[in-house]
Amino acid sequence: MSMGTRDQAYLDRTEVEVAIEYAEIAAEYDVPVTLFLTGRTAVEEPERVETLAAMDNVEIGGHNYWAFDTPVHKTWRGAEKVTGGRIGSWNGPRPFQRFEIRRTIQALNERGVDVTAWRDHAYRHDQYTTELLAEEGITHFSDAVGPDERVRQEDGVTVVPVNTPPDHEHVYHAFRTPGSEAVEEFEGPFGERSVSVDEWVEWVLEKTESVQLDEGVATVLAHPACLWLADEFDAFERLVVAVSDGQARMMPESANRTIHV
Repeated sequence: MSMGTRDQAYLDRTEVEVAIEYAEIAAEYDVPVTLFLTGRTAVEEPERVETLAAMDNVEIGGHNYWAFDTPVHKTWRGAEKVTGGRIGSWNGPRPFQRFEIRRTIQALNERGVDVTAWRDHAYRHDQYTTELLAEEGITHFSDAVGPDERVRQEDGVTVVPVNTPPDHEHVYHAFRTPGSEAVEEFEGPFGERSVSVDEWVEWVLEKTESVQLDEGVATVLAHPACLWLADEFDAFERLVVAVSDGQARMMPESANRTIHV
């Protein structure tokens, strides 16, 4: 909550409270989910994080500690900009990145979470990230994004890419409205298209089928806050029903995980 994200400004509760409702909906249809949490979240909302951790259908992964919002991060990414990428990164210097990974894992461990999966905030990683994660016992890493991305091994971890359209970047919700700056200026690996949440579900299911026909593993990125703000989870429930009914067979990369947020 201390980050004060643009989505949080539209919520009537915390993102963790929204995530609990999200996970409960998925549980009704026996759909397991992976939720990536910052270490700071575990410190600010310990009891709610413990509630998530106790749910049978929830895996909790790491998502950095401060989400790059410290003077160290800002200075180091400033160096990257000034030097044209010769030095610097969003993640901070290598020793600091190692420190932040360890601090995140410790904060989540204290809430009863065994952390083996990771996604950096905003998919930001550098040439040291996978090696540092592997050293700390992380086995699955999910920062790659793109329609042609497939599961692969890298520096001792399994890279599980987001290969269906990410919700937050493509779904109209909260500050992302037709004609808004957030919509008009965005373009990513899945293009610049923005759609209603209902259209997004169909887009995801179509892309999932395409990935499966290519004998790949389909990973869906579906944020609790984004999907609650879009239509209070109506579309999300249709998505988990499709997964549960086998209409979209999203193959697991580990521990039967099917939807990643």
